[in-house]
Amino acid sequence: MKKLLSIAAISALFTIAANADLIRVEGAVGVWQSDPTGTMQYKGNPEFDLVDEAGLDASTNSYVWVYLKHPVPVIPNIRLEYVNPTFDGKVGNIEWDGNTYASVNNTLTLTQYDAVLYYNILDNTFWSTIDLGLDIKYIDGSYKLDESSATAPAVDEVFSITMPLAYARARVQLPVTDIGIEAIARGMSYSGNTVVDAEIKIDYTMDFVPVVQPGLELGYRYQQVKLDGGTVGLDANIDTTFSGIYGGIMVRF
Repeated sequence: MKKLLSIAAISALFTIAANADLIRVEGAVGVWQSDPTGTMQYKGNPEFDLVDEAGLDASTNSYVWVYLKHPVPVIPNIRLEYVNPTFDGKVGNIEWDGNTYASVNNTLTLTQYDAVLYYNILDNTFWSTIDLGLDIKYIDGSYKLDESSATAPAVDEVFSITMPLAYARARVQLPVTDIGIEAIARGMSYSGNTVVDAEIKIDYTMDFVPVVQPGLELGYRYQQVKLDGGTVGLDANIDTTFSGIYGGIMVRF
């Protein structure tokens, strides 16, 4: 009897999964033009400005996101993301580990991987969608400085942190159009570390295309990453924000 019930339950799940109206897969790939601001400080050395003294410039970075929405109420939906903020430039004059660096290249990288587990509170109800959940963000970072002199060797610091962030998404589909307006906010602060990641966008989906529907998105994204070096494996503290316009190509199944 238990085997029959198990077979029936599995069959029911596959029947639900076969219904394309109950499963949604959507994703996008694009670029994010972002400008850095903020400071960095090696322990015991003076704090330096990432733009005025480290010379970091705005950069264009790639991003990818994809989400799967399914019909099983107790199991959260999932959204996966990747973005690779990387900023480089030539330092003016800074101190690191007691050494002075002048007129050499430096690079700050904050590669990010996100796994978001969320539930639909509203799912296109009166053209509105609200999602709430938890974002597990992994930041894989590095800071590099070229050699400045015989007494100032090259620097190649690596660090990482995994942070759980509160996640909220709100979307409004404009009636009788294929245009949507969407906002995403997430953030958390603990043990001297703060991560805030927020964006707002407008998109257009070609719903008249059957099965695989392409689209376009254009938005603005803001991030703050404040890290206590002692907790992430870095002998320096980072307090930076970066923001700017992004755009990409979407696809919906």
